[in-house]
Order: sequence, then C-alpha cells, then structure tokens
Amino acid sequence: MEDARDAAAPGEAPAQDAPGKAAIGKLIGCSLFGAGLFLAPFPYEGSWTILLGVMVQELTAALGDNMRLFTAPIFLLGAIVAALYNLSSDRFARRLPGASAFISSHWLWTALALIGGVVSTMTLLQVGPEWMIGKSTGVTAYVDVAGTIFLIIGLGCLFLPFLTDYGLLELVGVMLQRPFQALFRLPGRATVDTLASWVGASSIAVIMTGRQYEKGFYTARESAVIATNFSVVSIPFVFFTAQVAGIPEYFFPLYGSMIVVCFVCALITPMLPPLRGVPDQYFASVGKQISEDVPAGRRRASWALQRALAVSAASPSPLYSLRRGVVSTVEIFLTMMPAAMTIEFLALVVYEHTPLLQWFTWPSIAVLEWMQIPEAAAVAPGLVVGLFDQFVPAIIAGSLEAPVAKFVLAGLSVTQLIFFAESAILITRSAIPLSVPQLVGIFAIRTLIALPMLTLLAHWIV
Repeated sequence: MEDARDAAAPGEAPAQDAPGKAAIGKLIGCSLFGAGLFLAPFPYEGSWTILLGVMVQELTAALGDNMRLFTAPIFLLGAIVAALYNLSSDRFARRLPGASAFISSHWLWTALALIGGVVSTMTLLQVGPEWMIGKSTGVTAYVDVAGTIFLIIGLGCLFLPFLTDYGLLELVGVMLQRPFQALFRLPGRATVDTLASWVGASSIAVIMTGRQYEKGFYTARESAVIATNFSVVSIPFVFFTAQVAGIPEYFFPLYGSMIVVCFVCALITPMLPPLRGVPDQYFASVGKQISEDVPAGRRRASWALQRALAVSAASPSPLYSLRRGVVSTVEIFLTMMPAAMTIEFLALVVYEHTPLLQWFTWPSIAVLEWMQIPEAAAVAPGLVVGLFDQFVPAIIAGSLEAPVAKFVLAGLSVTQLIFFAESAILITRSAIPLSVPQLVGIFAIRTLIALPMLTLLAHWIV
C-alpha cells in the first residue's frame, strides 16, 4: 500500500505506512456503531425507526408525565446563562468559561431565551393565563415537543462523532463522489448527511453539516446547499406527520412525494438567489481539508479505504469523542434550544389565539381555490406557519376534512425544511454563512416549488 501520508488531506495527521490495528478497529467498530445508531432502519412496534429513535421513545416513555421536570430546568438555566453572559458587561462576560459559545451574536436570541425561562417555569407550575400555559401553546412548545427534541439532539450530539470522525465519511465520500458531483455539485460525503436525516433527524444533519464546514470538508456554498436542501425530515417524523394530519394510510405515498419534491428543490434552489451567491470558499481558519479525487492508477475502492484508514488513525479515542459530545450537547441545550422553542411557542400563540396568519395569507386563498385545493381558507395559514415550526401545518391538516388538503399540508410540513423552531436556528448558530432574510427567501422558494407539485400528487394519489 502506498504511504498513507499521501492520502492524508491538509491539516490531518499523517498515518503510518501500514494501518495499525487501532486504526482498523476504530474504522470498523466506531463507524459501525455510528451507522447502526443513525442510519440503519428496522421495524419496531409496528413502524420503521432507528436505534436512536428507539432510545428516544423509551426515554420519553420512562419520563412520562415527568417530562416537564426534565425540560423546564434546562430552559430556566438557559435564561440564567443568557442573562449572565449577555446582560453583564462585555469585559466580565468574556472572562467567564465558555464565553465564545454563550455570548449571543444578536440580542434577539437573548430575549427569546429569557422569555423561554419565564414561560416554561409558568407552564411547569401551571401559573398564568391559559393562552400561555395551555396544552396547545406552552405545554406543546416547552414540554411535549421540547422533550422529544432535547432527547434527539442530546443523544445525537453525544454520539455523532462516531459517524463523522472515524473514516466512514471518507469511505462513502470517495465511493459516491461522481453521482453527487454530477447531480448536485456536492462532495460524495454529503450522502451521509442525507442518510443521517432521512432515517434519523434533520437537526442531526444540520449539526453535522456545520461541523464539516468548520473542519474544511465543505465550502460555504456546499454547506449552505446541504443544510437547506438535504437536511430532510426523518422516516419516523414523516410517519408521525401522517398520523397527526389524519392520513396514516397515505404514509408511503407521502414519503415518496417528499423524496420527489425535495429532489426537484435540490436541483433548482441552488441555482437561484440567495444560494447562488454564497461563495464557493472553505472556512477561512482551516482551508480545504477534503480530497475525494482518486489518483491516476488507483482503484476507487482501495483509495477510499486508504483515505478512511488515514482519518481513523488520526482520530481521537472514543472516550474523548464522548466528552466532546457532552460539551456540544450542553452548548446547544443552553444556547439554541431556549430560543428555538420560544419561537415555536410564539408561532402557536399567533396561530391559536390571533387572526394574524389568516389575514396575512388571505390573498393566497384564491390561488388555492384555483388549484382546486378544498378548504382553501383553512389551508392558507399552513403555507407560511411552517417557517416557524414544522409541526403546525400537520396540526392544521388534522383539523380538516378533505384528504387532498390534508395531504398538501402534510407534504409541505416535510418539504419546506426551513423552520426557526429547529433547523433554521441551528443554521444561524453555526458557521454556515446564511442570514435570517436569506433563510426566509429559501423557504419561500421551496414553498413555491413544492406547493404545485404536492397539489398535483395529491389529486393523483388521494
């Protein structure tokens, strides 16, 4: 075998002439563990899921009615951290531990975290007006949805290095380089991002994409395209969406429609602003660290294995990866989640207790009627509320009677992808260079592409 140092990308530690047992063991053991946890679907209690999903399901069942005792302290601690790091003097805050992670980039995130601490505590104690602490608002945002997302992201961040840091991405990336480059102008390793979200969770794929960009494996354009087009919702979430929307019998057509619509969006959206204007440059502090091209005279499979072993040899111990995962989990819990769930809370309050969304989307009713979508007036708010939270369109669908309308709204909830209760705020908190207005623009483009496609599919399938 050629000197493995030839295979090491810039910035990676060179491997020895022959891969050691430790490198082989980490490549096989750690990568298989990561793939088994995130990427391998199997039937469980009547539906398809993954090991991560089973862990979340079992922990949710174990917590039961005590879920609020798990989530509320996190929101309260997040509010305290936000106040301490962002309302004190800058000189004092920067001397505190973890200042780079806990100092917000915008005052809005601090305000949202403070609101989350107050309202989640009120919801825990059931003190306050019903529109704040009720089942459809405070309980949904700060207990039911927050508990599930806390568990998914917490376990995901803890174990994600086993999927990304031990050579699996290099092995898959080199093997699938050509089809992904031909279709989407993306590295082959992006296939793992896609798989992680399709069978796991879109939030995990966004986190993975941000880390890969910071490590020099994606350019700014590539990371932006992947995060906004390939971080699709998971198989379990599509099944859950079909149930909430009242069309469980259409799960497979809904999932197939999501794949078709997301594929078309991934082809079109990167060619339009704002994604078209994102620079094709690597993260400035690390530069390019990826090399999937196969040297002349080498077989693709052997080169992919050599690249994977070189990365595995330079990777940290599994125990170190777990410690790093704990740190990442704490940072996300205290910085991203309070703001994300408060955005969902505010979206639910606006939808449930005000006519604002109905007024805002009134002009679209005529378009929906022209497209022969039943119950157009009720469907219209679902076109835009998904920007704030992906669950709400499915909730709206569950209150409708017409299967076509249910299918369209359920389809939008799993194809719009940009929502500020989770994926969008993860993107803004990462190094991926996309602003809030740009994310809103991408959401609008995806909606304009998805809506007519889903309408045609709904009229054909339902």
